[in-house]
Amino acid sequence: MTQTPSVYTAHDIPDLLNTLPTLFGFRPQESLVAVSTRGPRCRFGFRLRVDIPAPEDVEELAEVVVGHLSRHGAEGAIFLAVTQEQEVARDLLAAIERQLPPIALIVAVRADGERYWSDEPGFPPDGIAYETSDHHLAVVQAIAAGQQILPDRQALVDRFAPVTQPRRAWMERAADEVVRQVVPLIARTPDNELAAIGMQQVQPILDRGLAGERLSDDDIARFSVWVSGIQVRDEVWNQITAETADDMLRLLMLVSRSVVPPFEPAVLSLTAFAAWLTGDGAQSLIAVERALAADRTYSMARLMLQMLEGGVAPSHWLALQAANAPSP
Repeated sequence: MTQTPSVYTAHDIPDLLNTLPTLFGFRPQESLVAVSTRGPRCRFGFRLRVDIPAPEDVEELAEVVVGHLSRHGAEGAIFLAVTQEQEVARDLLAAIERQLPPIALIVAVRADGERYWSDEPGFPPDGIAYETSDHHLAVVQAIAAGQQILPDRQALVDRFAPVTQPRRAWMERAADEVVRQVVPLIARTPDNELAAIGMQQVQPILDRGLAGERLSDDDIARFSVWVSGIQVRDEVWNQITAETADDMLRLLMLVSRSVVPPFEPAVLSLTAFAAWLTGDGAQSLIAVERALAADRTYSMARLMLQMLEGGVAPSHWLALQAANAPSP
């Protein structure tokens, strides 16, 4: 089920710092977070997290971050650098501020987990103490709305880790059995009919998964094998829309935790697309990284990586979908 996110209003810098885990699903560390804002009330929009760079890479990263915000239509921007490398953070925020206009700077703060600093005139040189809490209102509201908050990015990476033994051996046997069934069927099916034949197998699994029904290991293996074919993969891809993306992401993450080689690239690329369409760039990138680890040449994964690195907004894709939709 798609969850409507709760609304939280940040009143000060400690509030913003405590809100960070709700923006990404984990607690950013050694990170720069940029959040675009719109309107007089500075409503949050697109956000990104990047690692604190090496000193020599500060200017280049600043250009990348500002470029992403511009492509996502930011009117204003909030920057929070959480790191022990305070000198690098100061230089990075200064470089961003130089490149930011015409985007308005709302807040630029650096913090180390205990104190925060601003380079505004008159700010205390020793910084101001703050505390982070798992019981902060922003976190409590997010968890109540169904969001899981993980301790760090590695915990999120671990959610996309390949299946391990003994379950891996079980899923490999299940996939082998599906392949034995599928190969003769594909051999006698004309290429122009493969998508339809494949979707006869995949659509009922999709429908049950999207309805919240439990999928069997055979369902997961069958889905994984069939979507490894480009025609069937693209049929599933076309069903990931703004309205279905949240539920499709939930289903695809379930499959991604059990898919075995050589069927990983298609499943993980579809997962990456669904995450990106929901606005979750962190999960999208992790899924892409696993897809490319399985096959560096996989075209859909490479396309997703290009879109993520280029800061392409999901709204651009949705506009393209609408333009190509058949007329009623």
